[in-house]
Amino acid sequence: MNPIPITIGGETTLVPRLRIQQIIDLSTRRFERDRLDLVADLNDAGVDAENRLAQLREHRKECGLSSVIVRSAFSVEGAIEIVTDAMGGELPQQFASISPDEMSRLALGCIGVELEEKAEGSAEGKAQA
Repeated sequence: MNPIPITIGGETTLVPRLRIQQIIDLSTRRFERDRLDLVADLNDAGVDAENRLAQLREHRKECGLSSVIVRSAFSVEGAIEIVTDAMGGELPQQFASISPDEMSRLALGCIGVELEEKAEGSAEGKAQA
C-alpha cells in the first residue's frame, strides 16, 4: 500500500494507509464512544428502560460495520483521529493548516476510500473521457 503524499507549505509528507487491524481497532473505539454518547443522551432524555434497551440493540447492529469508520472520516474529530493513527499516534504540527475538506479526504484515503473528483460540467461527477 502506497502512502498518501500531502504537500503543506512546500513540504511533502507521506501519510501511511492504515492496515486492516488498525482500521478494526479504530472502528471499535469509535463504536464504543458512540455507544457511550448514546447512553448519555438516553439518560439525559429520561428514556425508560425498555426503549433504552431497544436503542442500544439497534446501535449494536452497527458494530463492526465499515460504515462506522467511513462516516467518522467526514467529521473533523474523526478525520483527525484517523490521520493521527496513520501517523503513528502523533499529528504533525503543520497538519493544523489543512482544511476540514482536505483532512476528511486524507482520512478516507488512509482507510482505503478514494473519492472521485467532480468534473466540471458533469452531472454525475465522473471524469469525462
